[in-house]
Amino acid sequence: MAQLFAEGVEEGGLRCRFLALRALRIRPCLGCGQCARPPHACPLSGDDAEALFTEIMAAKLVFWAAPVYFYGLPAHAKSCVDRAQRFWNDPPSGPARPAVAGLVAGRPRGEQLFTGATLGLRYFFPLLGRELAETRCWRGMEEPGDWQKEENGCSRAESVRQWGRQWAQRLTEDADRATP
Repeated sequence: MAQLFAEGVEEGGLRCRFLALRALRIRPCLGCGQCARPPHACPLSGDDAEALFTEIMAAKLVFWAAPVYFYGLPAHAKSCVDRAQRFWNDPPSGPARPAVAGLVAGRPRGEQLFTGATLGLRYFFPLLGRELAETRCWRGMEEPGDWQKEENGCSRAESVRQWGRQWAQRLTEDADRATP
C-alpha cells in the first residue's frame, strides 16, 4: 500500500522518500523515564529511531501504512510510537504538518477493528509536529491480490494511487497559495 500511495504522489508531480520500518532497527522503549527530564533525551542509542523522527518532522507529508493485528499496530510500529514518548514533555513548536494513514486488516469485520491503531497514531503524530489529517482503512486484506479487487468502480490499488495524487495536488495548491 505504501508503494501504491508513493506512486500516486509521484504521478501528482511530487518526489517521495520511502522508508520501511521493517528495514530499520528500532529498539523498544525501556520505560526508564529518563526522557521525562530535561534534556528529554532517550538513553537508547545505536538504532534508527532518532533518524526516523528527524525524517518524519522534516517531511511535507507523512504517509503511514500498517497492518492491524489484534486491533492495534504491529510490534515494530508500536516500538516507534513508544520511543516518541521522549517528545511528550518537549513537543516541537510551530504549525502541524499533515500525516495520513492507511491501515489494513485481514479480518473482514469488527466494529472497533481500527480504533486502537487510529488512536495510537492520533496521539503519536503531534509529538513529531504532525496532525493525523486522514485515515483510510481496508478490511479483509489477506493476500497481495486483494489490492486488485474492485471497490467504488476501480481496484483498491488504483484508489490508493488516486489518494496519493490527491494529496500531491493538495500540497501543491497549498504551496501555490503560500507563494506571493
